[in-house]
Amino acid sequence: MKVVVICAEPDTTRSDPESVASVLDNLGCAVVCGRMDLGGLDEEALLRAPPNLVVIEAGDDLVRAQRAVKKMRGGGVLADTPALVALTVARLPALDFSVGFDDFVLMPLVPAELYARLRQVDWKTATFGSDEVLKIDELVIDVAGYEVRLAGRTVDLTHQEFELLRFLAQHRGRVFTRDQLLERVWGYEYAGGTRTVDIHVRRVRAKLGASAGALVETVRNVGYKLRAARGDSE
Repeated sequence: MKVVVICAEPDTTRSDPESVASVLDNLGCAVVCGRMDLGGLDEEALLRAPPNLVVIEAGDDLVRAQRAVKKMRGGGVLADTPALVALTVARLPALDFSVGFDDFVLMPLVPAELYARLRQVDWKTATFGSDEVLKIDELVIDVAGYEVRLAGRTVDLTHQEFELLRFLAQHRGRVFTRDQLLERVWGYEYAGGTRTVDIHVRRVRAKLGASAGALVETVRNVGYKLRAARGDSE
């Protein structure tokens, strides 16, 4: 697992055995360190080999750490990378969950807990696909079991809604016209019009909710696609 650690003293952090970077080193992670202003990072290298996660080592300086999260989310190579904040118990009441991080861990660090948190966030935001299961962030499409789950809860889709979502997910990033979707999802013999596609897209978006529903994108004057993953070519 490749992890970027954002900390106050990236040049000396590995000399502290209790620092996030040192603990991650001991856990076998590939660690890259950067400053709280996001300086000191080789962005070209991160683009070539994106990290799985970012850990912001806040300690007691939560204001500075949360500022770093906001800057990271504002754009750049780490904008979409899952982030975890490491802070002391004393600063926990001041933690602002709206800033844009995905989880937190308390300091002093317990290595097993840190690793478990990293794995949990990595799974939550992971994307992968196979013939039987498709996973996009917290959305899991169980093709074999004919089931859709979002953040662990089952999403009740009709047969055609499921087939539409499955088809778009299996061709993620590719745009399909309404006629193509009618042909590929509904079948050659379907006699309905293209408005059927629009209706089913709206229903799928509504059932998935605002965040996951936004994965199904409208391409103006063309049709629909499932949003491509970061780094995918369209």
